[in-house]
Amino acid sequence: MTALPFNRGADFDEVGKENDRLFTEYDREINNIYKHKNALDEHIQLTVQRMSFAAEEFGKGTNVDDGKCCRKINLGGLITRLIPLIVLIGYLVYLGFALYLNPSQSVFVCVVAIFVIYICVNILTGGKISKFVTRGIFRVKKCFKVRNRRMTLWARRITTIAVFVGILVFLVIDLWDEWRKWIPLGGLALFVIISVVFSKNPRKIIWTPVIWGIYLQFGLGLLILRWGPGFEACQWIGRQVTTFLGYTDAGSQFVFGDKYIYHPVVFKILPVVVFFSSVVSILYYLGAMQIIIKCIAIVLQVMLSTTPIESFATAAHIFIGQVESSVALRPFWMKLTESELHAIMTSGFATVAGTIIAAYVEFGVPAEHVISASFMSAPAALAIAKISVPETEVSQIKSQAEIKLPSGQESNMIEALSVGATTAIKLVAYVVVNLIAFIAVLSFLDQTLSYFGERVNYPDLSFQLICSYIFMPLAAVIGVPWSDTKTVGALIGKKIVINEFLAYADLGTMIEEGSLDERSAVLATYILCGFGSIAALGINLGSLASSAPERRPQFTQLSLRSMINGNIACFMTACVAGVLFQTSPSLVTISPFMNTTEAASTLNFTLNTTLLPLFNSSQS
Repeated sequence: MTALPFNRGADFDEVGKENDRLFTEYDREINNIYKHKNALDEHIQLTVQRMSFAAEEFGKGTNVDDGKCCRKINLGGLITRLIPLIVLIGYLVYLGFALYLNPSQSVFVCVVAIFVIYICVNILTGGKISKFVTRGIFRVKKCFKVRNRRMTLWARRITTIAVFVGILVFLVIDLWDEWRKWIPLGGLALFVIISVVFSKNPRKIIWTPVIWGIYLQFGLGLLILRWGPGFEACQWIGRQVTTFLGYTDAGSQFVFGDKYIYHPVVFKILPVVVFFSSVVSILYYLGAMQIIIKCIAIVLQVMLSTTPIESFATAAHIFIGQVESSVALRPFWMKLTESELHAIMTSGFATVAGTIIAAYVEFGVPAEHVISASFMSAPAALAIAKISVPETEVSQIKSQAEIKLPSGQESNMIEALSVGATTAIKLVAYVVVNLIAFIAVLSFLDQTLSYFGERVNYPDLSFQLICSYIFMPLAAVIGVPWSDTKTVGALIGKKIVINEFLAYADLGTMIEEGSLDERSAVLATYILCGFGSIAALGINLGSLASSAPERRPQFTQLSLRSMINGNIACFMTACVAGVLFQTSPSLVTISPFMNTTEAASTLNFTLNTTLLPLFNSSQS
């Protein structure tokens, strides 16, 4: 309200007229306010009546359409909830019959029941179960976290020393009579020393992730290569993966005809990539892959004391390639420190995506060793990355809760399967065009070298021969028997200079022909399991630069260092395998690379009897 003017020197009549005018305007404004209030009350009352009427009609299952208010029943949401409920009830009924009729052969059925119950209940509750599991994992992690920083430091130091003593005692007892296995142990130390020498800042190296990365490698190696049940389980998984991927032949035969086996690369091996890509897409749609990656990331973070983002990216690289992960990490690229950036790039070069592993298995490479190699190289990549580019900054990403792996946007599993298959088109095309180009260039290079070699009476000169001599010492340091060092050295050269796909193709042929020693073939499997070729350098650099153009200079600066360190991580994994792998020719084996102890041979392991026929095809 405007204050009434008062002027002692003014005429009282003029003051009275001015006051009357102001009071008149004040009354007019009050009346307008009351009019607007009444109109607003009527509008609110009418809206409430319409909403009440719409709610009543919606409860009756009818549509309401008065020109402004329309509510329809969401049949899609109802079906989305109804299908998981039917699947859950049906599988529980099936589980009951299986346990009643064949209890001794229903172990895997019970394992699958856990995943079915989790996925169905998670869908029915709108994702609340996955959130509950994630919160539970973080609460458990918080319970084990000691609030006193000094106590935490001393607890880790004591644990580190205890684990070191335990590993040392085991190695001394286990390798006492086998001097040959001390060679890869020395090779492991040599790779660490070389990385320290070429580190960007050796004085700033934090040794916790380095030491525990190697410890985790040894732990996985002991679990897979030396513990009887662990190796049996891994071998069983490898057999099931191989049999499962063999169902691709049904689709290939239908599309390409019975003679598809005459063109094994295009019509037999590459379709496996399409099939496995579809399966991975379904797992992403169901949210299973996100949970697996998150759990592995938490384990890496807790054991190696690495930051959440680099632990998450390394875990993701076990299943997806660096091209795919660069898109998922796009919101975080600008927040990463130089050390985190280098660690993520190194893990991308040190591991192989699951879709490509499927193709390697089809070449005849033992599936159990390819799978274990990809897992064992993940902690090695973090360890070697933290030596090469030590952390000197403070990470901006404090917890795993800040990182989200996007799930599929498909409306159902059929669409997810189709999207996975079409996504693989680009990958298959990349493999095909690269194979054509690289094999053609390699053929030209071999012919050229042979021509120049013939001038000096050495017509056998070739790219493979040169690589065999260059990388022969490297193969020897890893623990490959001297008689096979030239052959494995040639495979290493082909992997680094060309790509690992061709190297694995040659390795599969050698395994089939029996031209490689058993130990050499296994170590070569671990050596080659990484996306660390010169061609991959350009591919990864392009995908990273496109996802974060502002950091292109850092990507370019760190790319070569990351590729070299990724290969060193694979070599370290092969060294650990060389220390722990042992042949047992007296044992009856199913796989040509069976490796276990006498105690394991006498153990009646349940997987052999109850789980072996899981994916057996009626066609076989």
